[in-house]
Amino acid sequence: MNFKNYYKVLGVSASSGEDEIKKAYRKLAKKWHPDKNQGNKTAEEKFKEISEAYDVLSDVLKRKKFDDFVKASQQRKTYSYTSKTTYSQTEYETEFSDFFKQFFKNKRKKRSYFKGEDIRGKITIDLKEAYLGSVRIINTSEGKIRIKIKPGISSEKIIKVSGKGKKSKYGGENGDLFIRIVVKNSHEFARKGNDVFQKAEIDIYTAILGGEISLETIKGDVKITIPENYNFKRKLRLKGYGMPVYDKPEKFGDLYLDLKYKIPENISEEEKQLLKKLRGLQLKKSGKNT
Repeated sequence: MNFKNYYKVLGVSASSGEDEIKKAYRKLAKKWHPDKNQGNKTAEEKFKEISEAYDVLSDVLKRKKFDDFVKASQQRKTYSYTSKTTYSQTEYETEFSDFFKQFFKNKRKKRSYFKGEDIRGKITIDLKEAYLGSVRIINTSEGKIRIKIKPGISSEKIIKVSGKGKKSKYGGENGDLFIRIVVKNSHEFARKGNDVFQKAEIDIYTAILGGEISLETIKGDVKITIPENYNFKRKLRLKGYGMPVYDKPEKFGDLYLDLKYKIPENISEEEKQLLKKLRGLQLKKSGKNT
């Protein structure tokens, strides 16, 4: 590799500031970008050369090392070699190839303008899967990708999988994969933040007399106690029975129960008579005639 004066490549001076270097790079990159010069190998090589120059000069440490190397090399003796034609070459030109390989070996960052295209997709899950977390395998143009969904994930959360996008056309790093998670509420469960709101029914006898009922929550089966003369205007709160907090699996939101009366079906004649008697007692108690 012959020595490249990166300042000349970008058309700037060694005293140019960061903004001037960036402006020069953008102007040249726009002109020589392969997407605007498809099939033009010269443009592609020119673009790579411009990108290489900007890669060095936009990095403070790389630029300083480059400047120090050039300054030290220019102080060395210039040798002339004569053959059929005269060829003059400075010592630092012959050494630069080795220096370049050693200096940038495994250290050069593949810049974003070499990066492949990102892939975007969507996964729809229910609230139960959002509670437990899961693993999904999706098909992309680059193959099958394993997506880990953590417990407590919220709807519209974007999961990024680095390097699983499309391959770069110019030897850079792969693009990334972005998956949008959509969490569906159900008829029975609804979510607000980390809290869950659940609808359930209890019979009128338990609502009046109180008692214990079994309930299937998003966390699992639980037994709860209904107080006498339950007031349906308020919601029962079960602490810690909501959604797990994302990235904090030891913390949970709460569950709020929206309980409604369940009217008995197929009431027998004996039950009807008892209900009529109960109604009469209530009316008598309130001072009203039956």
